Amino acid sequence: MSRRLKLTMDDVARAAGVSKQTVSAVINNKSGISEETRDRVRQVIARLDYQPNLLAGSLRAQRSFTIGVVIPSITNPFYPELVRGIEDQAQRDGYSVFLCNTDENQEKEVKYLHLLRRHRIAGLIAATIKVHPAWTEALRRLAAQGVPVIFVPGTYRPGEQVVCISVDDEEGFLTGTSHLLDLGHQRIAMICPPIEPGQQSPRLAGFLRAHFERGRKVLPELIVPGGWHVTDGQAATAQLMQLARTPTAIVAPNDMAAIGAITKLKELGHRVPEDVAVVGYDNIAIAEWYDPPLTTVEQPHYDMGKRAMQAVLERLAKPHEPAEMIKFATTLIVRRSSGGVRGKL
Repeated sequence: MSRRLKLTMDDVARAAGVSKQTVSAVINNKSGISEETRDRVRQVIARLDYQPNLLAGSLRAQRSFTIGVVIPSITNPFYPELVRGIEDQAQRDGYSVFLCNTDENQEKEVKYLHLLRRHRIAGLIAATIKVHPAWTEALRRLAAQGVPVIFVPGTYRPGEQVVCISVDDEEGFLTGTSHLLDLGHQRIAMICPPIEPGQQSPRLAGFLRAHFERGRKVLPELIVPGGWHVTDGQAATAQLMQLARTPTAIVAPNDMAAIGAITKLKELGHRVPEDVAVVGYDNIAIAEWYDPPLTTVEQPHYDMGKRAMQAVLERLAKPHEPAEMIKFATTLIVRRSSGGVRGKL
């Protein structure tokens, strides 16, 4: 134990045959170091069990080596894989993650932002349901300290120097709805995500576009309000199945709502997909193992998390880079809940 505490950066430099400045550059993930040298220094650090004094470094830099991650709900299966991508990339780059679960509570969101600001976080990666004035002001204060702000999934127009990482939701819902139309469904219903007054839903736009491109009309009764939770899918499906002419297929705003839809359909005595087909969105882990396995449009959660952390580092290296929107592609995963052929399309 005493030996490890006495180790210095000079010891690592001598063992690796490099300068102290090179060791510092490797620890802080700075550019200009060859991969061969970087790997050699990291191997020496691991062999000697050298623990750099990150507190001293953060005091000199006036920031910590901690990334704040704010999510609406850790119980939503979408977020764990996203956070895992952030954390894996952060650890590779010498950073740790401060995870804040807000339970979709706006007051809790703002309190966490103030807490993260006091901790002098190096960057913020935020997934929020709604943007409200108190949140916007707290973000402004963080940005004033030079903290990079990354939205993921980013559904908001980037502000000054803000990076948004998302998928093309309109294309994703176009793909999922088109799959059902290709299977011959005539009455496809959609459970809508929550929509703020004055805003448009790209997911609804994709659903409508799939019909428009085939010269099909969508009756207003087939579009019902919903949300992101199982209970939202259950309530919306109960409403749809009370129609005089019930839908033959349902598109849900995410997989949790889709699972709620299937649960309610079974409860009402309907078979999935024989009576009503269901398509979700996200491809959370349980989607493959649900009964029936869920056809869904995959968002690459893990890769989005990795890219968010990389964006933090890019903004730390070049703090005056302009706002940016980074979009990932979606993939249709066909399983039994839609009655289609299993596989990726």
